[in-house]
Amino acid sequence: MRPPTPADSGGSSLGKPSVVGNPVVSRSAASNSLHSHSGSNRMLPAAAAGFLAAPVADALAIAAGQVGRIADAGLSGGGCFTRPLPVDTTCASAARRFFREAVSSLAIPSGLVHDGVTMASELAANTLHVQREAALSTIRPRSAPGIPEIWLYLRGSGRSCELVCKIFDTERAWTAGTTPGMSDAPLDSVSGRGLQVVAGLSAGQWGCHLSRSRLGNWKVPGKAVWFSLRVPPAALPDHLGRPRYSPEWLVDELELMLADRGLSGSIVRRDMDHVSVLSISRHLTVWRQGGVLSWRSPAGQYHQMELDDIVEAAEQIICAHEESAISEPVPA
Repeated sequence: MRPPTPADSGGSSLGKPSVVGNPVVSRSAASNSLHSHSGSNRMLPAAAAGFLAAPVADALAIAAGQVGRIADAGLSGGGCFTRPLPVDTTCASAARRFFREAVSSLAIPSGLVHDGVTMASELAANTLHVQREAALSTIRPRSAPGIPEIWLYLRGSGRSCELVCKIFDTERAWTAGTTPGMSDAPLDSVSGRGLQVVAGLSAGQWGCHLSRSRLGNWKVPGKAVWFSLRVPPAALPDHLGRPRYSPEWLVDELELMLADRGLSGSIVRRDMDHVSVLSISRHLTVWRQGGVLSWRSPAGQYHQMELDDIVEAAEQIICAHEESAISEPVPA
C-alpha cells in the first residue's frame, strides 16, 4: 500500500493547509498530564487541583498548557469553542454573545469583532429559519433530531491564520459540494439578505459543507455553514506557531477526535515507521507521513495538509466521510 499522490490535487474544500514548525513534545510527555483518580483519597498535584477549582474558561486554559486533550481546550488553547444555540427568537443574540465570549482571549481589532458578530448573527438567524421551515414541512420528514451549535476555531498560522466560525444544524437539504442558495432579495431590502451580508463582510470566505455535531452523546449528521476572518499575527496566542506536539501524539489525538464525532466503530488503524494509516470507511483512507496528512475525497480529489492544524484536519476528514456516506448506493 502507498499513500495517494498529488497528481490530481484538487485543493482543500474547507480551508487552506497551514505551514507549521517542528513539534517537540512526545506522546509520553503528554501522558503525564491530567488523569482521573476515581475513588482515590490521595492529594492531587497542585496543577490538577487548580484545574478542578478554576472556572471553566480558566480550567481549559490550564489543561491546554499541560498538554491535555486538544478537544477540551478553548479557542486560544488550539481547540474548538462549542456552544448549543437555542431554537427560538434568541438564537441570533446567543450567537453574538458566544462569538464575543470565544474571541475575548484574543487581541482581535474591534472592527473585525464587529464584522464577526454580525456574520455569526446572520448565520444563526438563517439556521433558525431553516429549522422552522423543516418543522412545518409536510413534504418530507424531519432529519435526525438535534439542536444548532456554534463552533469557533483557528486554522493556519502566522499571516495565513484565520478565525473560523461555523453554525451547525441537522438539516442537510442541499447537494454536497454546493453552497447554500443566496437570497434573491433586492439590495435595498431590509430582510432576506443574511447570506449576502456574510458574503460581503467575509470577502467571499464563506460556504457550507457536510459535518457531524460536536455536542451530546449521539453525534448526528448535518451541515455547517461557515465564514472566516484573517487574524493579525499580533492577536494570536504565542504557541500558534503551531502546537508543540509530536506527530505521534497528534495522530492519536486525531483518532480520538474522530471517535468523539461518532466514527469510533468504523476506524481501523495501522502504524509503521513514521507512517500511520487510518481506514475511516471503505471509501476513505487517511495517511499520516511524518507531520503531513493526505487522503482522497469521494470525488477523487487529493487533499494534503499539516497534521498540526488538527481541528481543521478533523473537520475536513469528517466532511469527506459524510460525503462518501451519502454517495453510497442504497442496498436494494
